[in-house]
Amino acid sequence: MALPHARYIVLEHEDVWKINLDNRYYGPFPTREAAVESATGTAQKASEAGYPASVLIMRGGSFETLWTSVADEPAQ
Repeated sequence: MALPHARYIVLEHEDVWKINLDNRYYGPFPTREAAVESATGTAQKASEAGYPASVLIMRGGSFETLWTSVADEPAQ
């Protein structure tokens, strides 16, 4: 059975930087960089535990993949 893909989405929400995972918000973080660093560290731990994981940043209505453990994950 395949494990669910953990997608950590870094976005500006209510004028602060947060991480969205499964429609739950984590943060706030003082900067975009701090949110990206936290999301990447957590995604790497999820990957080490066997979960496919990615970190994306939301800009406007589009996503950019910043880090992924999935070889065939398309770049946004």
